[in-house]
Amino acid sequence: MPVKSVKMFKVGEHGEVPGPEVFWMKEFGKWYPLTFYSFLVRLQSGYLLVNTGLVEDLSKRNQFLRNWAGTDRCKFTSYGRIDHILEEAGVSPDEVTHVVVTPVQDYTVGGLPLFKRASLYFSRKGWYNDVVTPGPQPFLNRDIYLPKYVRSYLFEEAWERISLVDDQEIVEGVSLLWTGCHHRSSMAVQIDLSEGKLCLTDTAFTLRNLSENVPIGIAEDIYECLDAYRRLRESCVKVVPAYDPDNPKNFPELL
Repeated sequence: MPVKSVKMFKVGEHGEVPGPEVFWMKEFGKWYPLTFYSFLVRLQSGYLLVNTGLVEDLSKRNQFLRNWAGTDRCKFTSYGRIDHILEEAGVSPDEVTHVVVTPVQDYTVGGLPLFKRASLYFSRKGWYNDVVTPGPQPFLNRDIYLPKYVRSYLFEEAWERISLVDDQEIVEGVSLLWTGCHHRSSMAVQIDLSEGKLCLTDTAFTLRNLSENVPIGIAEDIYECLDAYRRLRESCVKVVPAYDPDNPKNFPELL
């Protein structure tokens, strides 16, 4: 198989968020913890990394969350730089040959400037809508979800290594599927393993979104969520939700 292994790493947490943010029009008055992850795919030659951890300065994000929620209960916390996390697993940033970013947010782009040799993959639709021509944002401004130091790296140093993708295979054994639902830049990552496709998606925050067919509450389009759940159930033997704190228990083979 072109893919040798897949590993999952905790990179941060979102504290607890209101239930209706996770489950559309449900769980009012309840709060749910969320965890941020990166995934490392070992290829025949090199490594592919899905997401690069949280940004260096979380003060703007956490001030926004404090104003929005009236509490620090939703606070973002980073578990450290992604290069340090990878080095604990015996992998250096220079060994990473491909980086997938999905979605474009301050919990996925933080370590991008550390990967000087990697090809960088973004959703074509998401690049236009979330990066270069963002429309009015009802909640976040771009300096929060895509801070200046990351923008400068992308548009200056990394420009020639950026690939904008639709639904396609990017390396043998790894394909990207645009899903929308959560953000315009949201894609499912489909990884071919001997037992079938392992799929990573932010259209589901928890396994319950998938098992009960309940869209995420913070969706930009709930019908895209439902369509993504259907397609992923049809094509994947395992679907890993993006932010479920129970992922280590539910997918111990990825640790």
